Amino acid sequence: MSLGKKILFLFIALIILIIYTISTFNYKTISNDNQMQNINTDNKNLMFDEYEDSFVVKISKFKNSILEKLGFNPKNGINKNKKPIDFELIKSDGIVLMNGTFKNELQVKSIVDLLNINRNGNYIFEENRVKDAVLLNKLSLLIDSFKEFFVDGSKLSIEDGKILLKGELEDSNFKPLLNSIILKSKLNIIMDIKEPFKSNTDKVIDNISEEIKNESIELNIESEDKLNKAENTRTEVIDTRSKTVIIAQNSINELTSDNKITFKRRSTNITEESKSTITEIANILLANSKLNVEVGGHTDSRGRASLNKRISQDRANSVKNALVTLGVDPKRIKAVGYGEDFPIAKDDADGLSEINRRVEFIVGEEK
Repeated sequence: MSLGKKILFLFIALIILIIYTISTFNYKTISNDNQMQNINTDNKNLMFDEYEDSFVVKISKFKNSILEKLGFNPKNGINKNKKPIDFELIKSDGIVLMNGTFKNELQVKSIVDLLNINRNGNYIFEENRVKDAVLLNKLSLLIDSFKEFFVDGSKLSIEDGKILLKGELEDSNFKPLLNSIILKSKLNIIMDIKEPFKSNTDKVIDNISEEIKNESIELNIESEDKLNKAENTRTEVIDTRSKTVIIAQNSINELTSDNKITFKRRSTNITEESKSTITEIANILLANSKLNVEVGGHTDSRGRASLNKRISQDRANSVKNALVTLGVDPKRIKAVGYGEDFPIAKDDADGLSEINRRVEFIVGEEK
């Protein structure tokens, strides 16, 4: 190599070293009684600080490549090489704690605030540690998912500039959502993720749940069959009566099928929605003075039988009173509370069945 080229390379190396020295000068701390105290900077300097470390790393790499070309060993240079921060986030007792190697406490605080860390762990401070603000901002998009989706003991870490995610998901259904979040964050992550393991006990519980679900479906079908059978039986009885009674019964059945008579919660008072249905039933009865009707109140089997009988009677009386208020002769109306005696569907283990809680109308005719 000619003398001119050697001088040119040495000059370039000198410029690079000057830039590197200036960029790595610690202008934010001063020595006072052998302790380091932080100096407050203005907002503009703080904004610059978010990205200066990334810039320093790039300058350092460029400087090293120049020195290698000139035959120098960059590891034996005047200043130590800058290293990226290393840290590990661990989920424990439902919260996240952080361990790692950082430049100083100010750097730790900025990362804790950005990632919303719940608890401090063990920290090591080394002057040559720098942070990648862009990488950390992307990582912050993943923190909420890490807290919510993973079991205790799971880890999210940065080592040598690489992101590692290792742990077990709380639920297998979280896997597609997690993949979507990682894709949007544009992070290159090394993952070792396990999905929940189901023990034999869990499998038995799942099978029992499935059986209960199937039994519920069968019960609903059975209830519907009983209801249809009851309606068919009633139709056979009604068919022996006059055409007027048949028409009236079918009309009332259609009304109550579309708009079931309901009552206010824990009350015998008729709801506003049901009053219009009762009005139409009253009009059917008023259209033919020879028609009479039995109002039957029914309940499910929850609670004492005597109490259910009283409730069903009170509700049947409420419907009768509403019809009387609309002009129907009270002598033409019979209110009967049957309680839980005539179910049309099987109650569940708690004695509950929406189908059994009903008001029925049986139309008759004066002889």
